[in-house]
This record gives sequence, C-alpha cells and structure tokens, in this order.
Amino acid sequence: MSGLTAFLQTELLTLSSEARRKHPEIKEAAERLGVILRSFKERPGYSIANELAKSDDALRPFVLACETKQIKLVTIAIGCIQKLISFHAIPETSIRTILRTLTDISVHGVDIQLKILQTVLPLLNNYRSVHDDILAEALLICFRLQDSKIVVVNNTAAATLRQLVIFVFDKVTKEDSQGLEQSDATQEVEISTGEKIKLHPCAKDAYYLFQDLCLLTNGDHPEYLRLNHLSKTFGLELIESVLSNHHALFKEHKELSAILKERVCPMFIKNFSEKSEFSQTMRLTRVVNILIKKFSEILVMECEIFLSMFVKILEPENPLWVRVLAMEVFKGVCSDAALLTSFYNWYDRQDSPTNVFRDMITGFGRLATEKPQSIGANHGGAVGRESIDFSSGGNTASSTTGGGYSPYLTQNSTATADSNMLSTSVSTMRIQCIDQLDKADPPAIPETYIFYLALICLNSIADGLAGVALPRFSGSFKPMTDEEKTQLEATKKELSLVTDMANVAWPGLLAAMSFYLTANLDEELFQNTMRSYQNFTNVCGVLDLITPRDAFLTNLCKNSIPVIPILSSGYLLSGNKSATSTTSVNTITPGASNAALSFSDLSVQQQQAISNITLNDKNMYSLRILLNIAMFLGSVLGSSWYLVLETLQLADFLLFNRPTPKGSTAASATGTNPASTTLRRTITGSSTTTINTLQQGQTAQTNNQMMDADHLTIINVSLQRLFENSKYLDDESFIAFSSALCRMSAEMSGIPFTDNESTSTNKSSRAKIFSNRAFAIEKLQYISILDMGRLINPKRESSSQVWDLIMTHLVSTANHPSTPPTIRTQCCETIADIILTAMSYVLSEYKQVDETTQTRLLLVLIKCINNNKQPFVEVQKMSLETLNNLLQTSGHSFTCGWGIIFEMLRHVAVCAISSPPDSSYVLDEGSNEVADENNSTTRTSIDTTASSIMTSVTSTKGGASAIVSTGLIKVAFSSLQLICTDFLSLLSPDCLRQCIATLGSFGMQSEDLNISLTAVGLLWNLSDFIQTRRLDFKQKDNRPIEKESMNIDLVLGPEQEEGKSSSSHVYSILWMLLLLQLSHTCTDWRPEVRNGANQTLFRTITMNGNVLGPHLWNACIWEVLFPLLDSIKMSSIRASKISSSQNTQTSSPTTTADRDSSGFMLHHSRDTADKQWDETKVLILTGISSIFKDFLEDIHQLDHFERAFTLLLAHLEDSCLRSSQEVSLASIKSFKNIVTVSPGFDKEKHMGGLWRRAWTTWELIGNGISNNNTDSTTTQNSFEPELQSLTLSLSSSSIAPISDDFTQDTLTAFVGMFTTDLYGLISDTFTVQDVSSLLSVLRDVLVYSTSPQYRPDVDNLSPLQEAVINAAVQVLDENVAPLVIADLAEYMTLAFLSPPEDSRNKARGYIPPSQRKFSTVTYIALNKRCSSLVPQLFKKHINNIALYTEGVFERMIGAYGLPMKLKYDCPPSFKHGDDKTPLWKLATTGLLDVLKVGLETLQNFGEDVSEERFVGVWRTLVDILEGSLLSPSSPPESMKIEELDVDEHFDISLLSVIQSDIVIYMGQPRVPIEVIQKLVHIIRESSRLYYVDDTTQKEVEEEEEMTTKKLAIVKEQDNREFYLLNSNRSSDIVGTTGTIVPVMKESFAYASLMTLFSLCSNEQQDHAKVRKRIAEVTIPVLLERCETILRNYTADEPLLGRCPFPRYLMGVRKEEMLFFLRQSIQLKLQENILITDDQNNKTVKQMLLSGPRAHLFYLYPALCSMITCEDDVVVSLIRDCLQVAGTEMGLA
Repeated sequence: MSGLTAFLQTELLTLSSEARRKHPEIKEAAERLGVILRSFKERPGYSIANELAKSDDALRPFVLACETKQIKLVTIAIGCIQKLISFHAIPETSIRTILRTLTDISVHGVDIQLKILQTVLPLLNNYRSVHDDILAEALLICFRLQDSKIVVVNNTAAATLRQLVIFVFDKVTKEDSQGLEQSDATQEVEISTGEKIKLHPCAKDAYYLFQDLCLLTNGDHPEYLRLNHLSKTFGLELIESVLSNHHALFKEHKELSAILKERVCPMFIKNFSEKSEFSQTMRLTRVVNILIKKFSEILVMECEIFLSMFVKILEPENPLWVRVLAMEVFKGVCSDAALLTSFYNWYDRQDSPTNVFRDMITGFGRLATEKPQSIGANHGGAVGRESIDFSSGGNTASSTTGGGYSPYLTQNSTATADSNMLSTSVSTMRIQCIDQLDKADPPAIPETYIFYLALICLNSIADGLAGVALPRFSGSFKPMTDEEKTQLEATKKELSLVTDMANVAWPGLLAAMSFYLTANLDEELFQNTMRSYQNFTNVCGVLDLITPRDAFLTNLCKNSIPVIPILSSGYLLSGNKSATSTTSVNTITPGASNAALSFSDLSVQQQQAISNITLNDKNMYSLRILLNIAMFLGSVLGSSWYLVLETLQLADFLLFNRPTPKGSTAASATGTNPASTTLRRTITGSSTTTINTLQQGQTAQTNNQMMDADHLTIINVSLQRLFENSKYLDDESFIAFSSALCRMSAEMSGIPFTDNESTSTNKSSRAKIFSNRAFAIEKLQYISILDMGRLINPKRESSSQVWDLIMTHLVSTANHPSTPPTIRTQCCETIADIILTAMSYVLSEYKQVDETTQTRLLLVLIKCINNNKQPFVEVQKMSLETLNNLLQTSGHSFTCGWGIIFEMLRHVAVCAISSPPDSSYVLDEGSNEVADENNSTTRTSIDTTASSIMTSVTSTKGGASAIVSTGLIKVAFSSLQLICTDFLSLLSPDCLRQCIATLGSFGMQSEDLNISLTAVGLLWNLSDFIQTRRLDFKQKDNRPIEKESMNIDLVLGPEQEEGKSSSSHVYSILWMLLLLQLSHTCTDWRPEVRNGANQTLFRTITMNGNVLGPHLWNACIWEVLFPLLDSIKMSSIRASKISSSQNTQTSSPTTTADRDSSGFMLHHSRDTADKQWDETKVLILTGISSIFKDFLEDIHQLDHFERAFTLLLAHLEDSCLRSSQEVSLASIKSFKNIVTVSPGFDKEKHMGGLWRRAWTTWELIGNGISNNNTDSTTTQNSFEPELQSLTLSLSSSSIAPISDDFTQDTLTAFVGMFTTDLYGLISDTFTVQDVSSLLSVLRDVLVYSTSPQYRPDVDNLSPLQEAVINAAVQVLDENVAPLVIADLAEYMTLAFLSPPEDSRNKARGYIPPSQRKFSTVTYIALNKRCSSLVPQLFKKHINNIALYTEGVFERMIGAYGLPMKLKYDCPPSFKHGDDKTPLWKLATTGLLDVLKVGLETLQNFGEDVSEERFVGVWRTLVDILEGSLLSPSSPPESMKIEELDVDEHFDISLLSVIQSDIVIYMGQPRVPIEVIQKLVHIIRESSRLYYVDDTTQKEVEEEEEMTTKKLAIVKEQDNREFYLLNSNRSSDIVGTTGTIVPVMKESFAYASLMTLFSLCSNEQQDHAKVRKRIAEVTIPVLLERCETILRNYTADEPLLGRCPFPRYLMGVRKEEMLFFLRQSIQLKLQENILITDDQNNKTVKQMLLSGPRAHLFYLYPALCSMITCEDDVVVSLIRDCLQVAGTEMGLA
C-alpha cells in the first residue's frame, strides 16, 4: 500500500497547491486526508485501503475538485479516484456519488471523457454488488458518451459498453454457478406467457438490460435504462455479442428465452420485410445466423421462417449483397450436419407447409445455373444427367480436352488467364460480407462469389450426410449380419432419416454438381466437389439407394473419360449432338460391330485422332473418385460393376497402354497446331499441354508435370487396390464382379455372352479399343490368381461355378476364330497362369493334388489342344508350356503316364528331324573302297554311314530343315529337360530307355541347334543317375555286356525291372546304350552338336570311370572310344576331300561360306569343314588321352591294354605329323597326358616296356618334324587283324605328307612333355645314345625355320628355347656333360651364325631370321642365357677330361669369341629389358669366367690331353683376343663419350686379365712360340697411338678393315699361322709431314704399351721360367717399338722447322716420346732375355745387354742422336736415361 500512499500524498500536494487561493475547502480537505495518510504510516500493519474505505474522507477532496469544473483540478481528481477504485479504497456507499460526479464532469473535453470511461469499467468490476439503478446509471454514462461525435470517444464508449454488457451476463453465469436457492430470489418478473419468475439480482439486471436493448433497437422506450434512443446497428451488435457469448444462459433462463420469442424474432422478421441499409441488414443477418445455429431447438418455428425467408432472398430480383448474406448463412447451416438433419426432421419430414431442406437444394441449384458463362460452364439451366452434353464441340481445342472440359486452374492462375472461372483466388472475399462490420455500404463482391457459396453449400450437404451415415460402416461396405443388425438397432432412426434425406437430395445434388463439374473450377474447388460427390455416392451405396447410386456413377463415368473421336470412314456416326460441328471427328456408336477395335488396325488418321485425346486434370481426378467409390461399394455394386469396369478399361487404355500412332516421330508427335498440341500421359509423369497450360510459365508447367505424375501414380495404385480388394467380396458379389469382366471380354472379342442378370441394363455406350492386351482378361487373371482359394476349393459349393465361369470364357475366347491375335495370346497366358497357380495353391494348401483338381486342370488343357474346328499353334504351344510348368510345380505328384509323355515328346522331336543337305552325301570313291576292303570286321556300335559324317561346309548352305518351325519343339523339349533333371527317380528302367531314345531324337532334330546341344547335355545327367542307381545294388554286375543287348529299341522285359537280382546288369546296359547314343551324335554333320556330344561323352566316362568294372571298361574302349576315334578321323578325311572337290568345282567362294547352319558368322579359324573337323579331332584325342591318364590304374590290367596303348600311340603320331597345327598341338598334349602318371603308380612294374615305346614314338615325331625319317608310319601294318577295322584312318592318312608348318607352341609342348613327364618314366633306362638322339631332335626343333609365327626373343627366351634348354639340362650328368655343354655352346652361336648345314638345309636352303615371313628369331636371349649357363655347367663338370679331349673347351672358347670379334657389329642385346650389357661384353665376361679355371685344369691334365687339342685351345684363344683387341668394328655414332670411356676401360681390364691370368699359362713349354709371338704382336698393335692419314693409306686401310671383318666372322679351324695386320700405317714413320691422326682409344693404347713393358719387367718373381719365356718373346718387339719412336721423332723434327708441334701433328708423338722415356728409366728387365748374335757372354756388350738396363744400352745410339733436340723436356729425360745407363755401368 505504500505505493497508494505515496501517490495520494503527491497528488494531494499538487491539488492543494492548485486550489489554495480560490478553493480553500479543497485545500483543507486535502490536508485532512494528508494527516490521515501520515497517521497510517505511524501504525504499521494496517491496510491503508481498508481504512480509507471506512469513510468518505479519502474521496472528499477529489469530489470537491471535480465540482470546481476546472480542468486541471478535475484531471488530478479523476486520476486519484481511479487509483482509489483500483485499490478498493472507497466505501460502496460512495459509488452513487462517484457516478454522479462522473456524470457532471462528462461535459468536459475528450481527455476527461476518456478518463471517465476508463473509470466506469473498473468501478463495476471491483464493486460487483452494484445492481439496479446504480448499474443503470453507470451504463447510462457510457451510452451518452457513445453518442459523442468525437470518434475516439464514440469507439471507446462502444467498446466499454460491450464489455459492461458482457460483464452483466458474466455475473449471471457466476451467480448460477454459486448454486443459490430459488427461494432466496427476491426479484420477480412476469414473462409474456403470464408466468412469474423469481430472479436473483444479477439475473434481474441481465433480464432488464437485454429487454431494454431489444426495445431500444426496435425504436421503443426502455423500461430499465433512462435512455431515449439507441443506434439500431449498435443495438444489434450488443444483442449479437450477448447471444454469441452467452447462448447457454438463454436456454437455461426462461425469462431470457421468452425475450427471444417475444421481442427478438418478431423484430427481426419485421425488419427483414423492410428494405434496410447494408450495415443494418448485415447485422440483422448475423444475429439471425446465431439464432439459427445456436437456438434452433427453442426457436423451431422461428428458424423455419428464417430459413424460408432466406431461400426466398436467393431469388435473382434481390440485390446481390442481400443474396450473398443469405448464402453465407446457408454456408454455415449446411456445414453443420446435425443441424441440417434436425431441420429435415422438423420440417421436410413432418406435415410442414414448407420443405426447407428440399427448397434449399433447389434454391442452390437454381442459383448455380443463373449465369453459366460467368463460371465457364458450357451449358446452363437444364437439370438431370441426360442434359449434360458430352459432345466433342465445334473446336479442336475442346475436343482434345474431352467434352468441352477445361482443366482446373492452378494456384498460379489469375483472373487475366480466364475471367470466366470459379476459383478460391478469384471468386472469394477475403472477409465475408456478414463479417464486414466496418462497412456502411455494401462491399465490392465478385460476380462469381455467390456461385462459389452455392457450390460450398452443396458440397457441405453431401459431406454432412456422409459424415452421419458412413461412420456406421467400417471399411468397404458388407451386408449386415444379424448380430450387426441388432447392434445397429439404436441407429435405425438416424439411418432412416439420412436415407430419406438422400432420396430427397439426390436429383438436385446430381444436377447441380454435374453442372458445376462442367464449369471452369480451380483445382481446390474441383477436388472438394469431387470428394463431396464421392461421399454422396457412397451414402447412396451403403443405404442401398440403387437408382441414385447408379445415376451418380453413370455421370461420374462420363466425366472420367473424354469422348473418343474416330475418323468416320467405315463406322456409324453418332447422333450429331453438336450441330455446329464442322470437323470429320465423330464418335463410335455400337451397332456396326460388337467386337472391339485393335489400335493397330485403325488408319493413320484414326490413330492420330486417338493419340490426340488427352485426359485433363478433371478427368484424372474423376477417375480417382470413381476408383474410391468402387472400392468402398464393391460388395453392393452388382450389375453396376459393368459400368465401372468399362470406364476403367478405357482409362487404362488411354493412360497406360496407348501405343504410338503409325509413322509418328518425336517431331511430329506434338503436331503443328499449338492449340491442339497434346502429349499422351504416361505413368512416368508426362504432362498434358493444352491451351491453358501453354499460356503459363515454366513454373506452372513444372507444377503440372508433378501433378500429372501424382494423378497417374494414385490412379495406378488405386486401380491395383480395387482388384486386390476383390478377394474380400462374398461369393455372390465376386461372381457379379467376374461376370462383368467376362462380359467386357466377350464384347471385346465379339463372342456371345449370356448372364443370369438382364442385359438390357447398363448397355455399353463406350467405344471398345485395345492395344495389345485386353483389360478384362488381364484383370480376370489377376483376381483369379489373387483369390485362388475361391476357385479351387472342394469344400466350397460356389468354387466350381466361379471356375467354370472364368475358365469356360477364357477357353472360348482363345479358340474363337474372331478373337484378335493379341487377345488370343493373352488368353493363352492367362489360362496357363491360372492353371499353374491353381496347382501351386492346391499343393501348398493340401500338400497333394486330388483327382478332381487334376481332372479340372487337364480338361482345360485338353479343350485348348483338341480344338477340332480350327487349332491354333499358339494355343497348343501354351498347352505344352503349361504342361511343362505343371511338371515343374507338381511333377512329383504324377504317378503314371510317363511312357505316354515320352512318346508324345519323342513324336514332336521326330517330326522336326530332317535330312542334311544333299552335298553332304558327296563321298570320295577311294574312301568307300577302303571301307569296303576293310569291312571284314563290322562295326555295329558306331554309325559310319555318310549321313552321320556330314561336313559343316555343306551345312552352311541354307539350313537343313524343310519343316516350318512352329516352336513346339522348344516347348516340348523343356518338359523333357525337366523330367531328366527332376523326375528320373520316378521312372522305371524301360522308361529310362525311352528317355534315352527321346533325348537322342531331340539331339538329331534339325529345328533348333541349341536343343540338340542341350539334349546331349541331358544325356550326361541321365548317365549320372543310371550310374548312381547301378551302384545302389549290393550285388555287383559280373556279366559281360553282350552286343545284342545294346539296341535302343529293345524293350527291357519285366524280369529286368527294378528289384530283381539282375537290376545292376540292366543299369549297366542302360549306361552303354546311353554312351552309344552319344557316340552316334559325335559324328553329326553339325560341328556344334558333335563337339558337344564328344565333350559330354568323355565327361560322362570320366565322371564314372572310378566305378566301372573291367567288363564296362572293355566295352567302352573297344565298342565306343576307338571306333569313335577312327570314325571321326575318317569323317575328317572325307570332309577334306569333299571340300577340295567343291573348291575345284566353284570358281569363287559363296557368301554363305562364312556362316554356319544357324546363320551366324564363323570365325576364320572355323570357316571350313577341315577346321571344324579339326576341332572335333582335338576333342576326341584329348578325351581319350585323359581317360588313359586318369584311369591308368584301372585299365592297365585289362586283357588287351598293351594293344590299346600301342594303337593310341600310333593315332597320336599320325595326328601329330599329318594334321593341322591345332590337331598337332592337341596330339602333343594328349601324348603328354598318357605319359603323366600319378606319384603312387609303379611305372616300372606295370608298363616299363610301354614307356620305351612311348619314347620311340616321341623320337619318331621329333624326326618327323625335322623330316629325318622318310618312313615314319611303319606301325600301321603291324597291328593284329582284329584291329584292322579300327585303323582305317591310319591306313588312309599314311599317304599324306608330313606337315611343314608346326607352330612354336606345338614344338614347345613337344619338348616340354619330354622334360616334365616322359623323361621321368624312362630316365633309368636312358642311354648316352638316347641322349644323343634327344640332343639331335632338340637342335633340329630349336632351329625349326618354317613355323608360321615366332615370339620375340631379344629380352626373354621364347617358350621353345626355354623348353629346349630345360630338356638339355635335365638329362645332364657326368657321362653326357660334353654332349650337352657342346650343344649349349653351339646354341650361343645361333645369334651370329646360320645353323650347321645338313642334308635338309642343303636341299631346302636355310632361311635366315631376316628373311622369315612373319617375325625373326634372333636367338639373342638364348645367347645370353647360355653365356651364363655354360660357365656354371662347365665349372660343375670341369674335371671331366672329355670336355678337353673332345674339343668341347675349345668350342666353348670359340662360341664366346664370335661376339668378341664382332664387338660393335653385334646385334643389340636388348629391346625393352633392363639389362643393356652388350653381347660382346657378356661374352668377354663369360670367357674370362671359364678361362682361368679351364686353363688351369687343362694344364693339370698334362699329357692326357692330346697336343692337337691343347694347341687348338691356345690358337683359338689368341685368335679371339686378336679379334677382340684389334676389332675393326667402329662404335655407333649415337654412343656417348662416357659410354666409349667405359668400353675402353673394359678393354683395358681385358689386358689386365691377360697379363695376370693368361700369360702364366701361355708361357708353358707345350705352348708353341708362334702363339706367344702372335699375342705379343697383338699387344704391340694395340699400343699404336696414331697413324698418318693420306689417300693411299686410306685405300689400304679400307681394304685392311674389310679383311679383318671377314677374318672375325669366319670361324678358323686349325689356323696355326702367325697373323699380323698388314700395316700400311707403319710405325716406321720416317720423315713424314702427313696428318697425324690419334687413335680413339688412347688410354687403351698406353695400357697396351705399358703391358709390353710389364711383360719384360722383373717385378713379378713367380713363375720365373714362364715369365722369362714370355719376356724373351716380348723384348725384341718392345725395343723395336721404342727405337721406332726415337727414330721417327728425330727425323720429323727438322722437317717442321722452328714451328712448334701442334697437338694434332706432333703432340701425340711427343707425349708418346715422354711416356716411353719415363718408362725406360723405371724399367728393369729380367736377366738374359735380350738375345744377341754374339755368342761370347764375356764381352762388355753382352754383359751390358744381359742386365736389367739392357734396353738403355740397346737404344744408346738412338738416345745420343736425340741430344740435339730442341725440346728441353725431351732432352732432360734423355739425359736421365743416359745417367741411369751410366749408373748401371758404375760410371755415375
């Protein structure tokens, strides 16, 4: 309260200050109040407000201030009064005083008046005991201020009054909630009925207040308020606020409801009969709206009057705004379903003079059709579905959008797009007329707003009825059971009421809604209308109102699909409803033909016309609604299903299955006229382009596309759900549903259809057009499969009825001649699908198929196959396919009939067998003669007639079959395939025999190549089954297989059936029959078939080989394998002869020669008969060899195995040497196979002799490859007579020449098989002679020169070279090491030389690598490999004296020498590899690697090695060193200086090795002196530093270089002459002025010169005798070389005069001079190496020349002559030389 005190004290001070002079009483009262306030401060704990409220002292100063009329004082005072009121600080007795004071000061200005209004409301709120006249006085103040002309005061007073009036009624509510006793009421009032009612104070205040408001509003005098008049609009507002906020009070208080009946309603009825202004009428309407909605129960009669009155207001003669107000009221009424139902129950259903509900609907409908053009409707005024015009109209645009409909506008549309429309954006008001309280005049109302309201009302009525009725039914409607009827008894009245309402409403609703649906509605309105349409249709359906339901459905179906225009040619025209139509587009009418039209049968113009039909958005949404209704009412539609399904069929065609017109392209599909441009909708969301959408922007187009996709997706899903829901229908409904589909299907095919129901109703009015599939059949299939339990249920009586209905219709359709082909195909698919699903269902439900069901299913198939009138292949094919599928799904359920099935299937196959082309029968007479001659032993197991030896050359000439392919063979075979894979266990042995025969027939049929191949594969499966069965019997089969039993047509008797003791033998016979059947196919004229049969045959034997006994093995080998091998080789020979004869007959190849029997292009490797038979030969050779390899342990013990092995070797040799490259390679691989044995097999014990025979065959093949044996085919004549029939091919092919084009792969495999397999078998018996033969073969194979292609062998070995080296190394041991190493050394020379010539090369001429046709063999990688391999092997066997005695060591050195001599002329050592070391360096390294150890070992053997071989080694070595150190080859220009330096240092290192490692062995006494001399002279020539260049010398030099090259390449044998270069570049250069040309390798020359000094030096003390012998040979050469240097230098110096020596003239010579002088000073010779003519050793000369400085004494004269040289350095060194010489003599 401190806030109140402070506020009052402040205001009192201000008040006292303002009033102290003129109004002392105010000052005094203020001071008195101040004293009181201060006294309260001194007594804390007291409530100041409560204390002040005990007297009027607190109020007195402020009342006095107000009485002064001074604005300043009044303002202060009224503020303080407000404060006191808010704190409840004044006594209630002073309220009247305050009100009078406020009344008195209300004449002041605006501020005071506003403060008064602000004071009244809190005053009444804080003092709720104010009643009667005090309350009236307070209200009077506000009413008077409300009359103010000042707007702010007026509005504030109005707002305050509203709050006060509401406050008064709020007090009544609070008073009622207090539960006061009626007896306590003291106030009494009398209502119009004369009844007196006692009221509590608040209720009395409210009663009088509301009564006065009504009186004042009506212009009468009030009884309670002292008010003369009140604005009617404001009074209506106050009445409205009371009724809207406290409508419950009026229902509870009789006195208030009496006022409504007595005063309010009459007043309103009276006012509505008069013409009033907008503001007053609008407010009257608002109150009446409240009365209708809130008080209809207590104002039944009055509401009837109001509603009738509003219906009349809707008449066109009334102002628009008045009609709009009425419609806005109706909008609220119609949205309240319960209220609407009550009205119908009160008025229409009773004997009432007015039918309000009917009149409302009629009025709305009449209103809607007033101005159809304004909302874009194409027709107006007429009512009823027959009046809706669906004609195409007179313009192309309307016809393409379907019956004049326009797609509803999108949200982006505006009035500028189309002013004649109805949309929420254009046709609505932001604020309703009835809510525009601020308007004195009628607002601007859109012209179409009233039509919009009418549509909303109609939709609300439909939705309201649905809201009442539909919740009574859950999900899709089903007929009610007795229990449900009992439960619904309580709601019967309500449903009866709704039924009556629907019966009354449907004609008007249908007419109005139909009209609106033709109008130009926007999306939201159209969808809302359609939803309401759906709701009402559902209501009619669930209430069993058939007539309205069908009427709505019929209209909806028309709205869903646009008219289908067809060009009029050949069809009846429609009734020409549009007289203004000038186009040729008309509609089909049924009558000309009941059958449907196939889209493909129409003309181009008609197809284009149909393709231009577009379902607009209205159509699409209508379809969605139709689907929703159909799903909801599925159980009660009955015969109406036909109407719905017919529409859905057409929609499905137009939306999802409409094909593209003939000849249309992407460019022309859109047309040329923008107005008619349409794009057919698809489920992917392509949009419709119409006039409206063309005018919209890109955003609208995008929205349309999304909207279209949404529509299509929903329609598609809903359509699917509709048929899914069929499984929930009861039997009667399902039959009705199925009958409708059957009727549609029958009409589509033109088949008569009879139904139990009358066909006069629901006659088809739609054009029936289909694309590829019939909608009705497709859906029949779907619902049958979905609800198979209904069709196949023995316990259900209706099951057979439904099955017969559907299947009889489908079979009739399939077999009827008039059925379109595409529909016939669809029927076949449907029948098959239903039958298979039925079987699957029965198996899943009952686990087995009863006879009734089997009969029912098979009867359908029989009807399809046995159509006697006109069988159709596709129907029969369907039956076979279905049979196949039945076998797939339930073949295990069949217990008999397999024999019949095999006969049927075999018959189909036999009908497809035809003869091969006639040219295949062309045989060579010689072949027949050979066959006749060798016919002593007949072969019954293999068919060798010409018919089974057909070549594929002829098969490429146009197909082997003259039968028209029906495709039945494929279908029949699939069943056979299924039996062979799944049901073999159900077959008896004889059935298995039939199965084998049937598969054989299918393998031979000519209609389908793949089936032949597959049949062969199935024989393999059957083989596994037979073998498994055979092994299941415990009793083993020990009986041999008789030839007589191997007849496929011989029936297996009952005594051989399963379970007998001989069953194992029976299955053995079956297996052999199977192999024979395969072997017949192995010689088929089609390569694919015979190759497949061959593969299968061998795979079969291989898979079962482990379980075959000796009898079966014997039968396989002698009755199947060898006869087949011989037969295939004979067939190949014949094919080759036929091919050659045809090639001679035809001058040019035909174009079909490149194609096989199937018409496919052939690869060049298979484009002739020879090549195709080669492939077959490869297969059989590989197969037989694999069998011999894999089952060697089983078959080697057979009686005639050795004979079989020998026969196979003969075939392999023949096939290798006299066949194509492919067969040769395969023969080698097969040979490898049969000599590959498992590790555990005892090869020596069992087959030692046969392995040697295999080695002999290998050797024969090797010699045959090199043509070393002229009669390699000597084995054919050595076979026993009983084998003659199996060697016909060997006899026939022996006359053929051996091939000369073996591939490198073949040769590699040939060598490799010896290494990996054969050698391991014969290694124990392999002799030196065998090794020699082996190496001979390897050498010939390695240099084989006529292969068609070679692999690169620069960086890496070719596979053949690798294999040869491996083979040679493998047989290497101490005994044969010389042979092997010698051959390897020879291999090293192949890179540089031609192979050694022999008789073959002389006759044929060796083809060097550069002249080969395809690619060159360089042998470079071989050289590199051998260069590293030979030293390894040599070191390993270094102590084998044969290496030296047989010249192997010498040949090794010679092999290394070739590249050393060629040096830079060697071929490159790499192409792409990383190792770039030149060949001559590799050779040098290899030579040095073997040289030291080899020379040492050679020396150790001493005299054991002959002199010839010993000297030959040294002569060869020195010859190589000469060629290497003095090589005439020049480095290539591309070599860098650094590389040249490296090579020079490499040569220097060779000199070093010579000096350190070779010289010590060369000085041995056995080495001829001329060999040593040659080496020294080589070193001397290497030491030359320059030569003189002149013309003569150049010519001599060129000749010299050519000679040197020739000498380096020619391999010298036993050359013992000392070879010295013919040196025209003589070191004896006496007095020349020619150009001095330094040599390139200057360092090497100095190193050579230094080597000469070193060989004479006494530095090395080891091997003294050897070194002395070398020095004796070297010292003359060295001294001669030094003397020449001195003499030439002395002679040339005077010739040049005083000119200094340039580097290119004398510099080199000076440096040479200086080097010589310095070395002479340092050199100390070995003793007594300088031999003189003087025999007296005691002479001084002899003594000097035998000492270590003998060379200085020998050169003394020359040195003395050099003293005159003008070069100080030279003179100085000469002086040093002479001093050393003097020192030696002791004279220094």
